[in-house]
Amino acid sequence: MTTQHHSPCQPLIKGRLAQKIIPLILLIISSIAAVAQQNLFNIPSGDITPKNKVFYQHQINLYTSRFESKGHFVYGLGKGWDAGVNVVGKGLNFRPNWQLMHNDQRTQGPLYPVVMGTLQKQFVLNERMNLNVGTQVGTNLSSLVDRRALHQFTYALAGYSFQPGKRVLVGPYVTNSAYVGPGNNVGLMLGYEWKLDDHWYLMGDWISGRHDQASGVVGAMYWPARRVQFCAGVLLANPNVPKPAGLVLEINILGWDLVH
Repeated sequence: MTTQHHSPCQPLIKGRLAQKIIPLILLIISSIAAVAQQNLFNIPSGDITPKNKVFYQHQINLYTSRFESKGHFVYGLGKGWDAGVNVVGKGLNFRPNWQLMHNDQRTQGPLYPVVMGTLQKQFVLNERMNLNVGTQVGTNLSSLVDRRALHQFTYALAGYSFQPGKRVLVGPYVTNSAYVGPGNNVGLMLGYEWKLDDHWYLMGDWISGRHDQASGVVGAMYWPARRVQFCAGVLLANPNVPKPAGLVLEINILGWDLVH
């Protein structure tokens, strides 16, 4: 490391410059976070939960023969990091018989229910763009140890904001068959949100591939209060994916007042 020598006036100039630039940078970053909603339907949101704050989402997917329940809890670690826990694949089959959803046999598709830890880091590239890199890792719940398997979903998402409340997301993912079932383990994710007014947003996302999670959702979000969001959308599986169409319902609960 080399040592640089400055004239006596330079620290003062830098100090005054920093006093002007740092608040401006913080204002830009906070304005991006303030208008972003905290989650899309099936792909990571591209947002980071603020330090020492919590975020919880509960999602229900309704189909003609069953419903699936998913819970996501996230805690903000600061410096662009957050971590949490996901519980995925709980639910109830209506047909042919009423029974709790459970699968611990690889020959019958993805294993569920699943408990996964999550970790995510955001890099702010400029006032319009950021990059999120994250992973979800866990195991399915089974009374038989030899039927438990490692589940993982790792991704990178680049976000671009056209203006406050209007942005798109795109990025690759890598997963495994224990989590998504047979099919491809590498693919692409797309998402968007589009602000209509202070209470309504259009939103949707899509996961490429031919596995159990490969689908698209188109819907909307409504803000009844600063800390609550309601979302609903129509889910359509990708071609050649044996998954029925469904309805997605979500409630997002934020641990802080989000100005939008």
